[in-house]
Amino acid sequence: MPNWGRLVSSEYGTAAWNRRDADEISQTIPHHLVLLSFKPFSNRESRLGGTRVRSASAASGSCEIVPAGADYWSRWHEPKEVSAFALSQDWLDRVAQSDLDLPAATVNTDALPMVDRRVALIGGMLRDELRSSANTPMASLELDSLLSLLGIHLIKQYGIARPQKDLGGLSDRQLRQVRDYMVVHIADGVKLEVLAGLVGLSSSQLMRSFRRSTGTSPHQYFMRLRLDHARTMIVSGSLPLVDIALTCGFSNQSHLTAIMRREDGLTPGALRA
Repeated sequence: MPNWGRLVSSEYGTAAWNRRDADEISQTIPHHLVLLSFKPFSNRESRLGGTRVRSASAASGSCEIVPAGADYWSRWHEPKEVSAFALSQDWLDRVAQSDLDLPAATVNTDALPMVDRRVALIGGMLRDELRSSANTPMASLELDSLLSLLGIHLIKQYGIARPQKDLGGLSDRQLRQVRDYMVVHIADGVKLEVLAGLVGLSSSQLMRSFRRSTGTSPHQYFMRLRLDHARTMIVSGSLPLVDIALTCGFSNQSHLTAIMRREDGLTPGALRA
């Protein structure tokens, strides 16, 4: 980020509030740069990458978002006041993975001024904090919170998940491992992360590959296994229905009855009869 005014940084990124007279900048922006202008401007010139020089005017409260890695040049003709944020691509990728269940994220913008109420709110909060506490450090939790809010907003509003590798379905061996584990633990239940660990996948990868192989989710598949086991016990033995329900992992006989009526259109008692 250009060395503008007071800077505050954390592992999530950098933020600044600054005032500058008419000037220009030219540099390759290593991170996603978000600028919120508190003053109107006229005929601000800019160039992004190899595009032609563009001229734009905007009211106060407008923002500009410059994507990471861009060659950026800008010239302005009147004093300006901005809140500026720099967010790294690596950190945005981690946010996408941990908070939004995406493999990665990109930010697609053209650096032209626009109105974004969420950016305006976050930029205003940064200015208020830096202006009111010029002689004291900004609390790291407060800065991290602002950067996190901004990062999630950029991904949701302007980001497109990178195409993820198509893992296809589970192999026969992987599907057998998952199914065998479900059968062994049919009474006490299973956890998605445990199933994923059995076959060397993340939970989200298992969900996608399992559905590709079976046409259903692990939870629905497990419930069908329980129901199949209950049906077999009902028609082939004399164990009380309440005991069958508990043996097959249902919370009680009523739970088994409700699931069987929904799936088969009949009750355990009717099946036994």
